[in-house]
Amino acid sequence: MLGRIYSIALTVVMTEALVNGFAQLEFLDPVIFWVSAIAVTLAVLGVVGSQWFIPTQVDFWLRAVSIISLVLVISWPLHFDPEGRLPDTFQPWIWWTLGISAVAAGTTFRFGVGVSYLIFLPLAWLFLKTSEFGGSAEILIAIQESLYLFIFASILVAMVLALRWEAGKTDSANQLAISSAVESARVDAIELESSRLDALVHDSVLTTMLVASRANSESEVLAAQKMAKDAIERLQNAGAPNQTAENMTLASFLSALELRIQENAPEFSVVVDRVTDFPMTAEVAQALAEATLQAVDNSLKHAGNTSSRIVKLRGLPSGLKIVVTDDGRGFRPSQIPKNRIGIPASIISRVKNVGGRAFIQSAPGQGATVVIEWDSHD
Repeated sequence: MLGRIYSIALTVVMTEALVNGFAQLEFLDPVIFWVSAIAVTLAVLGVVGSQWFIPTQVDFWLRAVSIISLVLVISWPLHFDPEGRLPDTFQPWIWWTLGISAVAAGTTFRFGVGVSYLIFLPLAWLFLKTSEFGGSAEILIAIQESLYLFIFASILVAMVLALRWEAGKTDSANQLAISSAVESARVDAIELESSRLDALVHDSVLTTMLVASRANSESEVLAAQKMAKDAIERLQNAGAPNQTAENMTLASFLSALELRIQENAPEFSVVVDRVTDFPMTAEVAQALAEATLQAVDNSLKHAGNTSSRIVKLRGLPSGLKIVVTDDGRGFRPSQIPKNRIGIPASIISRVKNVGGRAFIQSAPGQGATVVIEWDSHD
């Protein structure tokens, strides 16, 4: 959002600068002016394109804007036609490019480089403004303009950095909330698994003991023996390595995940379909739960007003399929910057790391669908 606002302001300011440049063309070297104007225009188009259409190389174009303005200030004597005479109120057209360019430098370069830029640019303007190439202004006027440039750029840079910092805190809080929800889901799943084992003990062992205690005939004794063997086999299977306290069954996982979604995102309808039961490791359960809750959180934050939000949890013979759907504003998945965390890292990569697959289906105005698939045989 900040980038798009900046691109609009940059377009307006640079247009004003070029209009003033054309008005001053009679005092300038036309070749150098046209080269400068083309460079400025290309930089502006690069920023607009990267912020609105193709979100790549965003920092490159912002830095290009700041570097071009700095080069224009340093090379300004070359722009001036030495045979011409400047009017007393002459204001070099590059003045209008400096403030907006300083904001770009302060928000994209490393802190030390950005601060150096914010200090050097006003000093360079002070020297230029008092020289014969800048209109030979009085020192007080030049100092006033330089201070204005420094204060204007510094305040805007500070505001942008503060907003970024606050946004980072919000993202961290959201990630912490998701992690807490995942841990709660894991604990719930383990508790469900313990309940399943308790039910197994109750249904198998106690029933076997009851039958054995009442066995009087030979056939009843044989039946009790068979029930005892079956109960022991079921208990051994339940206590196998893949059923440790850190593991869980698919049924337990989906039940716990359904509960967590309903608690954290009541706006979503949760549909559980064809639940099967097989073991899954804690690592897989955690990754799939985190990816699902991240998709739910993304919908709540970015989809806007919707009439439908649904999570479908479907157990398959050897895996599961999770579909998170909304009919919100939608977006273009191809335009997601690679450095964004929400979808590339928190969903797609997280699912891929445990052998699953994640797909994003969306378009502007057509809602969004996140599909997560995992197969225990993969």
